Amino acid sequence: MAGRTFVDASVLVRLFDDDEPVRQAAARALVGHVDGPALVVSGPVLAEFAEAVTGRMARPLSAVVARRALAELAELTVVPAEASLVLAAADTADEAGLALRDALAVEAAVVGGCDRMATEALAHGTVVRGIRIEDPAAEPAEEPADEEGSP
Repeated sequence: MAGRTFVDASVLVRLFDDDEPVRQAAARALVGHVDGPALVVSGPVLAEFAEAVTGRMARPLSAVVARRALAELAELTVVPAEASLVLAAADTADEAGLALRDALAVEAAVVGGCDRMATEALAHGTVVRGIRIEDPAAEPAEEPADEEGSP
């Protein structure tokens, strides 16, 4: 499998979500696939992941386990959230009708040289700024559709 995949916090959190076994298995297959695509995250995604697994999950991780997981994820390619990235995300949010948080992930995927983004936050199969949106747990038979306003 070629290419680079940006992985959003929604998918990273599933790695530790025992209450969603199907989604957990799909996330683990993506992240643990040795011959899979190179994975990319962003600074804000890492922060959101840490916050979610320690405070928003039904069974939060201990601080020690969360810190260990965060350190391992930080070994992936990490796109920093510079002012230019946030400004580009504001434009993308406006043009594509996305929340700024989602647009920031899309722009980080663009900067990271990705062709795909694994997320549960956006519609599977859409394309935003040339990035194909994929939900790792989605049925493979779904057909892709371009999102309006995508270049």
